[in-house]
Amino acid sequence: MEKKEIVLQQFGRRLRTLREQRNLSPGELAKSSGMEAAHLVKIEEGRSNPLFSTILALARGLGVEPGELLK
Repeated sequence: MEKKEIVLQQFGRRLRTLREQRNLSPGELAKSSGMEAAHLVKIEEGRSNPLFSTILALARGLGVEPGELLK
């Protein structure tokens, strides 16, 4: 597995953990972040490389600083 794939999977797991800690469904987070739920699921599964603007929107939707998603 390539380093990029590993990083995307780690990011997706972190995103899912934060979402679940807030008791949000994928659809709820997607809506509050201004994206399609299917795209959010792909990010959580590590199958999509989110743009920086998407990371910012996800952070806003979760109520965290963007850096929290990158830990």
